[in-house]
Amino acid sequence: MLSSFLEWARQVEASRGTEWVEVRVTKGRNSENSSARLDIDKPTAVARITCWRSGDYDAEIIDIESERTLYSCHGVFLQGRPIAEQVSPFFDALDLAVKE
Repeated sequence: MLSSFLEWARQVEASRGTEWVEVRVTKGRNSENSSARLDIDKPTAVARITCWRSGDYDAEIIDIESERTLYSCHGVFLQGRPIAEQVSPFFDALDLAVKE
């Protein structure tokens, strides 16, 4: 699942970076349950989705000014379902469109 997440996250990174939105993908060190992150920085919020090799993921959005958590979710990615579909509530909360 991690390789599917990385492929999708790199597509998001390539298509979403703008003057107002910074997007980065980071692959963690190899371990028993390696991970990768998709970080999105907006003028008003910071956001991250972390995916582990096991398919588990955490998604969080924090308001920069108030430091309040705007969105927080833990789940497991399902094989055969597009990742974009599975994290669409995250992107809705962030007010960003994402391609399937």
